[in-house]
Amino acid sequence: MRIGIDTGGTFTDVAVLGRRGLRVHKLPSTPDDPARAVIEGLSAVRGSADVDVVHGTTVGLNAVLTGSLARTAFITNRGFEDLIEIGRQDRSNIYDLGASRTELPVPRNLRFGVDTRRTAGGQRQRSPSKKDLEELLRKVRRARPEAIAIGLLHSYANPADERKLARALAPLGVPITCSSELLRSHGEYERFAAAIINAAVTPIMSDYLNRLEQGTSPGRLRLMRSSGGIMPAAEASNFPARAIFSGPAGGVLAVRQLAQNLNLGTVAALDMGGTSTDVSLVQSEPTASSSSELAGLPLALPAVDVHTVGCGGGSIAHVDAGGALRVGPHSAGATPGPACYGQSDEPTVTDAHMALGHMGADTLLEGAFQVDPDLSVRAIERLAQRLGTSSRRAAEGILEIAEVAMLRALLVITVERAIDPAAIPLVAFGGAGGLHAARLAQRLSMPRAVIAADPGAFSAVGLALAGESDEETLPILRETDDLAASELRAIAADLAGRTKQRLLAQGRGARITTQVDAMMRFAGQGDCVRVPLRSPLEPGFRAEHERLFGFLPESSSIELVELRARSQRQGPALPDIASRASRGQPEATGRRKSPVGGTSWKRYRRTDLRSGHKVTGPCLIEELTGVTIVPRGYRCRVKAGALILDGC
Repeated sequence: MRIGIDTGGTFTDVAVLGRRGLRVHKLPSTPDDPARAVIEGLSAVRGSADVDVVHGTTVGLNAVLTGSLARTAFITNRGFEDLIEIGRQDRSNIYDLGASRTELPVPRNLRFGVDTRRTAGGQRQRSPSKKDLEELLRKVRRARPEAIAIGLLHSYANPADERKLARALAPLGVPITCSSELLRSHGEYERFAAAIINAAVTPIMSDYLNRLEQGTSPGRLRLMRSSGGIMPAAEASNFPARAIFSGPAGGVLAVRQLAQNLNLGTVAALDMGGTSTDVSLVQSEPTASSSSELAGLPLALPAVDVHTVGCGGGSIAHVDAGGALRVGPHSAGATPGPACYGQSDEPTVTDAHMALGHMGADTLLEGAFQVDPDLSVRAIERLAQRLGTSSRRAAEGILEIAEVAMLRALLVITVERAIDPAAIPLVAFGGAGGLHAARLAQRLSMPRAVIAADPGAFSAVGLALAGESDEETLPILRETDDLAASELRAIAADLAGRTKQRLLAQGRGARITTQVDAMMRFAGQGDCVRVPLRSPLEPGFRAEHERLFGFLPESSSIELVELRARSQRQGPALPDIASRASRGQPEATGRRKSPVGGTSWKRYRRTDLRSGHKVTGPCLIEELTGVTIVPRGYRCRVKAGALILDGC
């Protein structure tokens, strides 16, 4: 039995893939102890079966975002202790005279310099003596760190000195991250930053994973990589930064399979949950970015390219000092939750939907999760009084502002990348995705909106469908004119072979596919362009550079900066959820009126809709993990179990 478990800020979702096909289970998250909800969800579905659990979690990410990190020491070359603070001297707000930088995870008093140095080629110039190492151990012990990050210049070329320092500090008994083991890449700032973030979350993630492994037994626990694909729990425990975006990766994988089943091509994916909304551009071939940023530091590890905004079902609506209505970024989360949960009187996006009749007492988990819509109406009424407007207009205003935030996010992944949103469909999921999908697609002139089955647990479905993967980076930094084709093929074959062998060691399964990409640039440039090694390198690089940037330098040599290999074993396919052909028209289960006036909504159960069925708006399509709004002027048809919304 393969089980995918995705932990969010409001709900924890469980997807079970077994002999009976695919089924989902949903329960409230436990922010005070995230592992508890995961273990409870697993216990509810596993029975006595041996299980293979694939987990996507935001525990590490939330620790970074909230600053709840382990006390971390950073060891580097003497004289370079401040490099991590100097960085690339970027200024995100160039005209802000009062701009301040985010406080780094490692303050100055926890940075220690060591008298050691190697050349760019890895040759030793200076090495610390035994006395130096003993003195370093005494200094670091006095600092009482809970984790240690080690980053030395040019350790990508020769990691021996980092390993030597790790052995010298091992008596402290705390987790140690060597930058060359986590990210073997040029760019000391990015490599050091990745090592610091990894070290700072390691104690937190190790404790969390240890609890989950105990709760999974008998069975196997693994995590989703940020770039997609499964990694062993032991690797996730040592290198948690590689799984820091594991939750969004599951959703992207599921959307890709759904888009392939429906022949949609490239799509814009929107995952609206209780706390935030993630958007991404999903293409037929997996792609990963290495340009994430966390806690004021770059995280140059491969990850799905996701843009996140602080707008979800639990986003709190409030009136600012100027009397304007604002929504988010603060969220009510699972505790205290929206006003309808009965633990808070602050209105949220969910409460606005309740007040407008989009949801009711029997909506969340088909009534199993009890809420009180009257509490939502009262919260909206209090907000409306502060705004000097009607309750209906206040609720509509909350949704309008939330949708503007999501529209901006969608523009980031389309228009800002020279992609016309009118040429691609929107695939929406998450517990609140179907509530906004049609209006978002309409406002961007997108051809249609697609709502996945079990939308509120779709990321967990993606986790259950994932296959194993392994990745490795090899720095090269040579001009292509100096690198013979035969030498390059041999280097690439050896690199790919290592990733494949590590994957084979994890067990038997489907055929393994391997891809090697070249990261290239013109001499003098800072950033690189990814080119698949299977294509002719220089022509492929020039074509991709011109596509991305619109120009080619007149005369400049080309550098191959590094090779990146990825081996992957295909996971299970998205189950065939095509329902039997329709007979007649679907029957509405009734109507729901808005408590604050306005539209009266016809209601349909999603399980009653069959292939070929069509319903026209305004209506609501309700299911266990979500609600889909079909607005006036829109119709919904069913294809392969998915809801396709387009204009009449």
